[in-house]
Parts: sequence; C-alpha cells; structure tokens
Amino acid sequence: MVQIVRREEWHALPRKKPETASFTPWLGGFVLHHLGGGLKLQSRHDDCYAHVRDVQRSHMDPPLWRPDLDVYDDISYNYLVCNHGIVFEGRGPTVRSAANDTETPGANQNHFAICAMMGSDDTVHGEMVSAVRELIAWLQARHDGGPTIKGHLDVASTDCPGKLQPYVRRGDFHPTGTGEETPPPPKPNQPLFAYTRTQWGARPPTEVTRVPMSSRTGFTVHYSAGAATQTVRQIQNYHMDSRGWSDIGYNFLVDRDGRIYEGRGWDVVSAHATGHNSTHIGVCFIGQDGDATPRALSAIRALYEAANSGAGRTLDRTWHGGLSGQSTQCPGAGLRAWVQGGMSATTLPVHGGTGSIGDSGGGSGGGGGMTSVRSVAAQQQAVNGLGHTPALIVDGTWGPNTAAGVRWLQARLGVGADGLWGPTTEAAYAGNLGGGTGGGGGMTSVRSVAAQQQAVNGLGHTPALIVDGTWGPNTAAGVRWLQARLGVGTDGLWGPTTEAAYAGNMDNGAGLTVDGGFGPATIRATQRVVGVTADGAWGPNSVRGLQRHLNTWSGAALVVDGAAGPGTYRALQTHLNRMTGAGLTVDGAWGPATIRALQTALNRGQF
Repeated sequence: MVQIVRREEWHALPRKKPETASFTPWLGGFVLHHLGGGLKLQSRHDDCYAHVRDVQRSHMDPPLWRPDLDVYDDISYNYLVCNHGIVFEGRGPTVRSAANDTETPGANQNHFAICAMMGSDDTVHGEMVSAVRELIAWLQARHDGGPTIKGHLDVASTDCPGKLQPYVRRGDFHPTGTGEETPPPPKPNQPLFAYTRTQWGARPPTEVTRVPMSSRTGFTVHYSAGAATQTVRQIQNYHMDSRGWSDIGYNFLVDRDGRIYEGRGWDVVSAHATGHNSTHIGVCFIGQDGDATPRALSAIRALYEAANSGAGRTLDRTWHGGLSGQSTQCPGAGLRAWVQGGMSATTLPVHGGTGSIGDSGGGSGGGGGMTSVRSVAAQQQAVNGLGHTPALIVDGTWGPNTAAGVRWLQARLGVGADGLWGPTTEAAYAGNLGGGTGGGGGMTSVRSVAAQQQAVNGLGHTPALIVDGTWGPNTAAGVRWLQARLGVGTDGLWGPTTEAAYAGNMDNGAGLTVDGGFGPATIRATQRVVGVTADGAWGPNSVRGLQRHLNTWSGAALVVDGAAGPGTYRALQTHLNRMTGAGLTVDGAWGPATIRALQTALNRGQF
C-alpha cells in the first residue's frame, strides 16, 4: 500500500498562484526524474521532510547566484519518493507538472512527474523502486494515469534520471497484477476548487457596474465553443481586446476538470446575454458541445446552488439559446438537454484559497481591485504606511475594507478615488514617498530591478545579467531585449504593459521567438490554441482548425474547407489587429509581418 505524506504534513509553502493549464495524464503516463548532483540520499527518514522543503524552495526561489535555474510557482514534481519507500505529495494528482521540460510537446500536460530523491552518484534502493511502482499503480487506478513510463531523458536533452534509466528500460516500474481480472477501485469524489480573479491573473476591468444579488432572477449556462484547452485569461483577452468589453463577459467559468473561475463575480453586471445581464448569472463551460464532464456539471450545479442561496430564492434554470432575444446554438445540445432535464449532478464540496464560491467578499470582489501594478498585499501595506486607521489586515485578500482603504489613499494623494490601483495611483504614491524610477533608469513600481534581471535571464538572454538589483546599461539593454521578444514597446521601462505581456508569456503564452518564421514551434503553438493535434506539421486539418477558431472568436464566417487563401488570411489579420493592435495591412497576404503578429499574440495568450 502506497504511503503518501501530504503537503500540509511536510509543511509545504503555498503555491504562488494556481496552475490553470489543462492536465491530461491519461494521454501519456509518467516521467521519472532524479535530483542529480552527486549524493542526495538521506540516512534518516526524518531528514527527508526538510529535504523536500529544500527542493520546493529551490524551485520557487532559487539562489541569486544561480540565474541558470528556472523559477516555478511551486515544486515542479507531482510526487517525490525517498529511499525509505515513502511518497511525498508535490503538485498532487490534478495539477499539471512543470518538471518534464517543454522540448517534447505534451511532456508536462500528458505526464505525471515523479522524482526519486537521489543524486547521480547514489545507489538505487529497492524500497524506492517499489514505492515508485506502487505510486504509479495507484495513480493509474485512482487518477487516470496513462500507460507509458519514461525517463526524463526520453523527453528532454538531459542525463536525468541517471541510474534509474535502466530500471525504466527494463520495465521495473510497471505495476503488476493490475489486469482486467482486478478492476481498479472506484475514483473518490474529490472536492472542486474555485479560483479568484487574482489567482488566475485577471486583467483589471475598465468599468464596473454593481447589481444586488436580490435582483437576480435567473441562472444561464453557456459554452465557449472553443478548444477545451483555452485559458480563462485568453477568453478575457478576446472579450476585452476583440469585442471591446470592459471585462470578461461571464460571471463565472468552469473547465473540464470542474475548476471554477471567478469572472465578474456575483454582484457585477455581466455581458453574457443582451437584455439579461442584470437579472441572470452567466456561467460558461470552457469547451465545445460534448466536452462537459461529470465534474464540470457538478461545478455548474454548485454555482447554481450558491446563486440561489445568495439571491434568497430559487433562480430560473436557463441556457443561452433559450433566453428571449437570443438566437444561438449555445451551449450546445448536450448542456441544453442537461439544463432542460433539471441540471442533476453529484454534489461535491467546493474549496478555494479565499473561501467558498458564495463568499462575495473574497477574491477581487468581482471586479473590485486592480493587481496589474501592485499586489493586494502591497496595496494594503501602502495604505497602512500612510496612516490609515484602523490598519488593514495585510492578508492579500480583496474585500470592502481594502477597497475603502485604497479609495482613502487615492483621496489623500489627490487622484481619482475609484479603488483601482493603476499607474496614476502608483505614480502619485511613488511621488509622495519621493520615489520614482530610480533616477530615470528603469522602472520599479511593478517589478524590482532584481526581479527584472531574473526575468530577462529566464527568457534566455545571453550573456546572463548579474542579478544584483542595480540598474545599469546591461540591465536596460536586457529589458529592451525582453520587450522586443514579447512584442511590446522597447523603451526599457518595465511597466504594466510589459508585465502583462511577460505574465501572459509565462502563464499562457507560447514562449516563441518573434522572428516571422512559421516553423514547427510556431505551428505547434497555433495548433494547440485552435484545438488540433500539435504535431508541428501544417496541413488542411490545421487550416480547418484555424478557420473554426476565427469563425468562433472573430465572427469571420469562413467556409471551413481546410484551404488557406486570401479570405482566411484577411480574417486572421483582422483578428490579430483587434486582439493585439498589430497594425497589419488587411491584404490577405501571408508573410513575415503577419507571422510576427501571430507569434506575438500567441506569446501574450491573446489569440
């Protein structure tokens, strides 16, 4: 029986933010790792707990003298196994790994990452091999682990997992006795998880109109009609950049794994259905007709129950196409029939970092608050620093007290008291403190100089900058290099635009070099977004995916025939101009300028 030490038992640091990318381990399986670097085995099992904590810290906050190391939001492995045969929970069974590198498409998305806590010079322990084998069997039985088992060197250019690779090749990690004669135990009903706007990295709204929950009369189900791999921020980018809306259109969104994402929230007028935005809560399933899973249905049902509780009445169950004045196939035949049949689903508990999904005071307050310039915690500290009484609790959670505190600070500084900490508020605050941009060199109101240097190095700048927190010509040149790679203005000032582009590149973006070349990397990134097999080969099936994507997200009305031509390219150019302000001439000509705009959009998660 596999023994798993949970995160709270080894005192894991909290994730910097949740991993919202899709995770489909049933399409692949497992990738085995080791820690490398000489001798790493711990003679006493009690020391293994601290060892795991050290691994997590090295992933989340590597030493300044190691700019070659990647920076992660959490420990990069799903599980770690010590030489005493004990398993430590890392990211766990439902979160995409980050340890398998990006050299092979799908390495992280389709595989669990399991790390044997041994160095390259350590002896392989039988207890470790047995524990890994039992862990794989458990993940296959309980968490849809796929059949393949690989070493890290099978998916990336590395010598990892060292001495474990012969065990991989021999099949020593393949579970035994798991044939059809012994069916796996039923999968437990795991809780659902809800993520606030701050957690999924929402852009600030340009306008917010409140509506009391008591005014709500209905609950409307939608689908995105796009690939189920879309991120919430990509949908928000489309709504704000292409449609010109003030924010993402829905109140909440749900993905295939049942994850719930705060959109505009409970008490904000939405943009999901004309004529019904004040009266109906709009919930969007991310995917196409037939993609909804039982967990997704449970999440939508949980939102419906929470909406009833918040409104103090039973709301009408509706679907987009069933509302008056709405002529649409949304949310597809499957979800439409489910709503008509009463929305039955398994009841699952909902957990989240800021309280339950019905807590309207948590998160970013359904559009209240702005975090693209300064985090919520940093805003709370700034308000307290100017003498606000009573002092705010610095907990990083947006609520009415924080909103009032920011408005107080803005009034004191003589700027518009809208409660949104944007560049104008930041400039006034920096001026009040006698700060600024470091004597005209660089900008530090969004990201410190050291953090800028680390970011530049993380994107592969050579030679690597010295991470010393000091602004100079090399750092200025490095920031301009990063801005050029991300496709934003190369002024050397790391402001909100650069931060948004960098965050999009790190969290949702493709990490492409913007060079105007339509090579395998750009093709795979495009294929992933349009929802076709990401094999790096561009052909009729990929063109059909692109045409469907443009029809869905740009209203292109193209014939989906797989034949690329001027009509498809004109629609693409129009879409890129709307989403990123690319400034392309809409001439239907395929060339480097259009490809560069496409690469920039993919890097920003704005395609």
